[in-house]
This record gives sequence, structure tokens and C-alpha cells, in this order.
Amino acid sequence: MNYSKFIKRPVFAFILACTTIVSLHVMYKPFLNSALFAKYIDSSSSAKDEKQDVSEVSKYNDFNTSQVRSTPVTPRTDKYKHTCLASFSNCVRIFDTSVDYSQVKQIHKCVALRIPSLANTPICVYDPKIDIYVSKSIITGGNWEGGNILTVIEILRRNPNLLFLDLGCNVGVYTLSIAKTGRKVIALDANRKNLEMLTTSLRKGNLTNMVTLIWNALSDKAETVGFKEDLRNIGGLQMLSGVSDADAVSEEKSSVSIVLDDLVPMFRNKSLFIKMDIETYELKAMLGGKIFFKEVDIKFLFMEWFHHKDNDVGTRIIQFMTERGYKPFNPLQTSFPLQIENRKSWSGDIVWIK
Repeated sequence: MNYSKFIKRPVFAFILACTTIVSLHVMYKPFLNSALFAKYIDSSSSAKDEKQDVSEVSKYNDFNTSQVRSTPVTPRTDKYKHTCLASFSNCVRIFDTSVDYSQVKQIHKCVALRIPSLANTPICVYDPKIDIYVSKSIITGGNWEGGNILTVIEILRRNPNLLFLDLGCNVGVYTLSIAKTGRKVIALDANRKNLEMLTTSLRKGNLTNMVTLIWNALSDKAETVGFKEDLRNIGGLQMLSGVSDADAVSEEKSSVSIVLDDLVPMFRNKSLFIKMDIETYELKAMLGGKIFFKEVDIKFLFMEWFHHKDNDVGTRIIQFMTERGYKPFNPLQTSFPLQIENRKSWSGDIVWIK
């Protein structure tokens, strides 16, 4: 009896299986250098999808509602065991908006944010005794910087392809207002308390899918930063550089800073409107974003100018922005640029336009 044909068949099958496995391994390589997060969720996600993966903090809107992609990555953690995005060099931390923070002690009340031409949306605020500017203004008048917000909304209306990046979102007046118009927003803040309150506002207003929150400070280098509290402006903490991990005993009193360049993968080849209010750290943020300014099309940069009117930091901000082709404008009057020599008389807020 000829046994050779019975021996050849399993050998051939084994060789074929090995070849197939090797081929699949070559074709399916994890996209390790991708800027994609562990999961992309856009506004078309169902309520069921939104409730899934509550433990993950890798939720991210890719701003393209025609495409929902998922890429497996292995997240890493910071010293507080919070998830950092694995494909980023520094610890970019996405804040988990699926958690219910409605009972956190810093929420004084949630009231209606009233912006003309927009339907009201809930916003949670601090006790006005410890936040005499933003929260008090919202409680007594329904908004904060309402005129500036209307200007931003009108600019975005005329530029439908612009994404909105809120750097220093505080309790979320700009973030909520822009999200209410149907525009997706990425908002960053170093203060965990602010993000807990904003998360609650988003949930109450059914705007969670419109906003991605980043829990980091922004500086010119990655480090642990401490907070200097102002007992009358509790939502706008000033950051202190050079804090050691040993000194950062509480995540409520410290944060992890990233540089603007860390966010390039999110926004490369995108056009942005940036609102920047990071308590005198604006220059440091710019210096940590030289690649960001090259590779991302920043059309508008709205920033607080009050602290920089007559100091060297203001001079360096002007130099940084003008070298890149930007001109300063009063947000409420963008027909004519402001004159550099009159910088001391500029309004408390300005917008750089390219």
C-alpha cells in the first residue's frame, strides 16, 4: 500500500496554515504611531455605545462624522494611575466624561447659561463667594464674556471648517456655548474640579458627545505643576512650575503639564480657532508649540491680554505671533488691526488673526 499520499496531505496543510498566519501578521500591524485613541466616538454614536467602556478614558472625537474608527493601543498610566494616551510622548490625559460627578462638593448650583441667539443650556458653578468673577457673573447675569462669545460664534459660523480648541476652559462657558451651536470642541484645563463641573454641565445639557476634555496643564515643558489658589477666583488657579512629585501630594493641588506640540497629532492639517486663557502661561504655551504653529492651521487665537499689557512677556508674545504672520485685533472690532505701539491701551482680550 502507498502511504506517501497520506503523508503529503497533512504536511501540505501544515505549510499552508503557517504561510497564512505569517501573511496575516505582516498585513495586520498595530498602527503604533497613529494619533488615534483607543476608540473614536462621534455624534452619531448610540446611547448604548455611550454607556459602554465606562472605565476607559480614551474617548475622542475625530471631527469626521462619516468615519468611526477603532485602533487597539496599550495605554500607560501616570503617577496617579490615570490613563495617558499611549501614542503620545508626554502624558496627555483624556478626562472620563462618562462618570457622574453631580454630587461633588464644589458644585454650588447648576443654572441656565444664557447666550443671545442660543437656547439656554445648564452650567454648574462655584459659590460666588469664592469665584467672584465667572460664577458670580453667570448666577447674576446668565453669562460671562457674552459679547466675546457671540463674536466667536459668528466667526465660526462664517468658517464652518474651523475646529474649536478651548485652552483653559474653566467651568466651560465657551465650551458649552460653542458645543450648543453644534460644533465639536476639545477643551483643556489643569484643574480637575473645573472638569468635574463641566462634565456635569455637559451631561445635564446632553452635550457630552460634542466635547472631549483634556486634563493637563499647558507649558513649555512636561513636568508636575502646583497650583496657587486665589480664594476669590477659585476656578482660575495660577500654576507654579518646578514642583517635585514628592511635593504634589494631591491631584487637586497639582497637575501634569504637556506642551502644545503634544497635540499636533490631533490637529495636523486641521484649521483651528483657539481660545487661550491659562492664567499668564500663554507665552510658555506658545514656546512649547513651535511645531504646532507650523503643522496646524491656526486661523484665530483669542487670548487674555490684561496681564501682558506692559511687561516683557507681552513683548515676547507680540514677537512670537507677528513673526508667524498674525495681527492683533479687538475681538469686538475686527475691521482694523490694533497698533503695536499702543499695546498698553489694548482691551483686556485680543484676537490674533492670520
